Formats: sequence, structure tokens, C-alpha cells
Amino acid sequence: MSERNAPIRIGIDMGGSDIKFGATDLNAGELLLDDLIKRSILTAEGPQKTVAQVLDGIQAVLSELGADWADVVDISVTVPCPCTREGLIIEATNLGTPQTKQLWRVPFGELLAGAVRECSGRDVPVFACNDANAAGQDDDFVRFGNSNQPRTSIFVTTGTGLGGCVMINGHVHFGLGQAGELGHVKPAIPAQYAERFAQETDPTCGCNGRHCTESRSSLKGLIRRIEWALTPEGAAFIQKQLEARGEPFNQDVYARLRELGQDGPQRAAYEVRTFADRDRDPFCLWLLEDWAIMIGVLFANIAPILHPDLFIIGGGLTEMSSEARDWFIGVVRRVYDEVNAQSCFATADDNCKIDWSVSADQGWRGGILMSAHASRD
Repeated sequence: MSERNAPIRIGIDMGGSDIKFGATDLNAGELLLDDLIKRSILTAEGPQKTVAQVLDGIQAVLSELGADWADVVDISVTVPCPCTREGLIIEATNLGTPQTKQLWRVPFGELLAGAVRECSGRDVPVFACNDANAAGQDDDFVRFGNSNQPRTSIFVTTGTGLGGCVMINGHVHFGLGQAGELGHVKPAIPAQYAERFAQETDPTCGCNGRHCTESRSSLKGLIRRIEWALTPEGAAFIQKQLEARGEPFNQDVYARLRELGQDGPQRAAYEVRTFADRDRDPFCLWLLEDWAIMIGVLFANIAPILHPDLFIIGGGLTEMSSEARDWFIGVVRRVYDEVNAQSCFATADDNCKIDWSVSADQGWRGGILMSAHASRD
């Protein structure tokens, strides 16, 4: 790329497995990199290692753009856990390991700002925010731009955990600070699914709470769930449920997952989506159906509180094939209709519509947009 003399904004998305770096123009309307710069994440080693890694990624962005620190207007970074508007991480739900989580209860925005000052010799504003809020902000921007049209949307992002965001008239709704932590809503299991979840009626979430939606609708929940599913008792239960639907139980897929599970349930869990998406394997679809059921239940519980225009599903599951996404959102809509009993909350194009996110993994840009909003407030 050619040398730049125009101001740039840098956005950073700290995910469960990698860190993504992007950049926009001053108004956040133009994406300046053809491909995001990515680094394997080091959050398990604590915030100091991660700060060094972030600085390395920013330098790579500047190099790619032919820019230098003098061109940087501000830096926005998203984190996969609750944090204050000032960037203080409150609960390291999805950062670090059980041994290093306590290291993450720090003002990460301030840490990064100090490291940027030392590296660049400049005071560059750093804005830190929750990644689900940023993803919801970007989805709203893609749908509506800077429109003043009145609107409310509920956004969940699927991944290591289950993030959430409440968008009202183009802005993230914070309440007193942490509104939108939808993964930690604790809805009751509908009676028709009681048997399905009977073997684990009291799952513990990463927040140490019990019954959180995230404990069943997340990769962490799937990792725990597959440990049971790969036992003889679990496999027999799922096989019985599949037979009742007239669906086959593929012994080869089951054997492969058990083989992968020898190295730990995480390996097997990662392959569940592959078998479900690529092969339409009923056993793996049944496991993913947990997520869809609980998201449908969550939406039906939220509808009477906020009565939104839109319920939006983002995150990793948006990367599935169109066929798999149609199946998944079909389950979410069916369960929503089963739980919701009021016609005023029925799904329609202009009322409680359930849809996939239209943001193409631009949560990092959502952080930039949130930073711009915060600077104007």
C-alpha cells in the first residue's frame, strides 16, 4: 500500500483463539485493510504478555498501511468479558486459565495506553469494551448506518461463551454499566425439553453461576456436554432420541469423536460443528441443537421485557454453511414460538424478527464506533 498521511483508527478484537487487527478511516466507513492481521492469543499467560502481543499487531497494521504512530487517532480493543466504559475488566469469564484469571482483573485499557505511550512517545486514546457490545454495534451500523430511525435489537454472539448486547436507536444500552450480559440470564427449561437436559439440571457457568444460558449455548458448554455424550449412557440416550425422530446414529462418527476425545473433550467438541455442518450428522446436530433451543428460550424470555424489532445471532456459528444456518435458526424460531404465548411478540419482519448477523466479523470496527460515540457523549 502507498504511504498515508490521513488519520486512521485501529480496532482490535481479542477472541477466544486469536487476536484480530483492523483499521478504518476517521468516520469508520472505510475498511483500510484487505485482510485482517491475526495473532494467536496469549491471554492464558496474563495481560502483560497480551499487551506486548497487541503492540506487535499494531506495528504490523501500521507497516501494512505505510503509516506511523502520528497517523493514529485512537485505538479500540474488545475483550470477551464484562468491563467498564473505562476498560476495567470486572470478571475474567473468558480470559486466562483458572490459574491466571485473577491477573486479568486490571484496567486493561490503561495498561495498553501506557504501553502505547512508551512505544510511540505519544498519548493515543485507548478505548476498551466488551466484544459482544462491539459486535452488536457493528451489526447495527451495517443495517442502519447512522440513521436516527427508532429501533431496538437484541444481539447474541456465539463462541467460547455466549455474549450479548442491547442496541437502542443505534447505541449500546449499558444501564448502570453491564446491561446486555445475556449469556448469564437464567431461564427455566421448558417442560418439553426437561428430559433432554435431565442428566445435567444444574450446570455451572464460567461466571460460577448456575443455570446461565451460556452454560448450555457455548463452546465451553459443548465441551462439558460432549464428555457425557461420549459415555455409553449418553450415547444410548441420544441414540434413543434420534430413533424416535427416525434419524440414524452413525457409529463411525461416534467412534471418531471418541477417538478425538482421548486427547480431551475439547478436541472432540471442535469437530462436532464440522460433522454437523459438512456431513449433517444427526448425533452432532443433536448436540448443536442444545445451543439453538436455549437461544430460542432466551429470546422468548426477553421479548416481554424489551419487545425488540430484532433478535440477532452472531459469532462463530455464522460461519456455518447456509444449509446449516437455515437449520439452526429454524430451531431457534420453532422454540421461540413454542415458549412465547402472546401474539404481540410473534416473530415477523417488523416485530421480534429472528435473524443472523449481517456484520462480516467486524466486531473490531464496532469497538471503533463505540469509541466514537463515547467521545461525543
